[in-house]
Amino acid sequence: MRLVWAVRRNSYFDSIDLMRVAEQARQLAGVAEVAVVMGTPPGRSMLAEAGMWPAEAPDAGPSDLLISVRASTEAVANRALVSVEELLDTSRAPQEQARADALPRTIAAAARRSAATNVALIAVPGTYAAVEAHQALSAGLHVFLFSDGVPLGDEVALKRRARERGLLVMGPECGTAIINGVGLGFANRVRRGPIGVVGASGTGIQELTTLVHRLGGGISHAIGTGGRDLHAEVGGLTSLQGVAALGTDSGTRVLLIVSKPSSPAAADAVLRAAVETRKPVVACLLGYDGATPQGVHTAATLEEAATTAVKLVAGTVRPLERPRTPIAGVRGAILGFFTGGTLCDEARRLAGDATAHRFVDFGAEEYTRGRPHPIIDPSQRNAAIVAAAADGSVSVLLLDLVLGDCAHSDPAAALRPALEEARARRRGRDLAIVAHVVGTDEDPQGLERQEEELRKLGVIVCASNRIAAETARALAEGRDAV
Repeated sequence: MRLVWAVRRNSYFDSIDLMRVAEQARQLAGVAEVAVVMGTPPGRSMLAEAGMWPAEAPDAGPSDLLISVRASTEAVANRALVSVEELLDTSRAPQEQARADALPRTIAAAARRSAATNVALIAVPGTYAAVEAHQALSAGLHVFLFSDGVPLGDEVALKRRARERGLLVMGPECGTAIINGVGLGFANRVRRGPIGVVGASGTGIQELTTLVHRLGGGISHAIGTGGRDLHAEVGGLTSLQGVAALGTDSGTRVLLIVSKPSSPAAADAVLRAAVETRKPVVACLLGYDGATPQGVHTAATLEEAATTAVKLVAGTVRPLERPRTPIAGVRGAILGFFTGGTLCDEARRLAGDATAHRFVDFGAEEYTRGRPHPIIDPSQRNAAIVAAAADGSVSVLLLDLVLGDCAHSDPAAALRPALEEARARRRGRDLAIVAHVVGTDEDPQGLERQEEELRKLGVIVCASNRIAAETARALAEGRDAV
């Protein structure tokens, strides 16, 4: 393999544009890997750790663009490098550049342009995110803070200041929110309705809201808080504000609360506040073992939480379908490769305590530092799927695919080459592939189309993360799954 690289000075591009360019260049024959990132310290570190940035390369600043290509020959690598440069130039057409030049350069300037603006979306490297968020608060804006890598102390300071100003800080690491029917971050298109969500987990909110939609219910608002909001140091500051807001919202009749593992004290405080709204409350707090206040409907899984909430509104609900055809057991270990942390954690709990099982959240910070989230760019997980195929102890591959705005435009198609190569490398050894698609019929990728494409690849498609995990467990234990 040959490695070539280039630096484009003072050439900023959005991370989604860079992901698209890298993915297109990866399709060229003989190209093994393409990385196109901004020259921030995390970006340079990510390239170095992956062996994609040589020691002799010159220093680069945060506004410089780093391009690295690994290919079968130097000639192929150089052709791919030229292709990347051409794709970058094409993506920044003159009229698009003119529009970009006309955009305001600061949050305060953007806020001054429109009196109706009341939310700032921040997705800059964590080193700079807190400063931008404070500027937004100073401008009187709520904050949707997508950035990760924000120090915990900065998060606490931001949320305390926001509370004093009557504003919300959703995040950091806030993947999802739906406010007045408008999705922020990785959000799915769901119908409006009377169920309000407060969630310290991004894909947890996506799973809940899409299941509510599929079960016939609807969402009033879904307030993301960031994965650390229910940690002891933060104390549920945004969760408490979110519960209070939904408690006074006339369009919200049921409160649905979801979180990754949390501080018992913080979870207790949020549940007590939810009960005080005098609205029905459903809680899915993974790993929580505290004393649940009277009046809270607890749910062990995201599916149960969504089902319970819809029942509280509609009275009854049709259960989700199991896989369509019986599948024979293939005893062995489960390998769970996820793009969503909450989905990964829930599946790990449902799969049991077998030490041979392994679960990886490719959306965790160590995998996203300096590169797009796997919901946008699945290449890192795809490479891991192919590499894992050589492990003969693995009998079940368990996956999630997440649809919605800002997600990959065709995740099933992006997954196809990896699954085909993994199956080829198995050389006849059984490998069951189980997947759950998080999405709705209104998402641009099309839920039904994505599920059907997976079935054509021989994937066992399940209607919820819970069903997928339990199906994988049954197969790994040598039991038939239906």
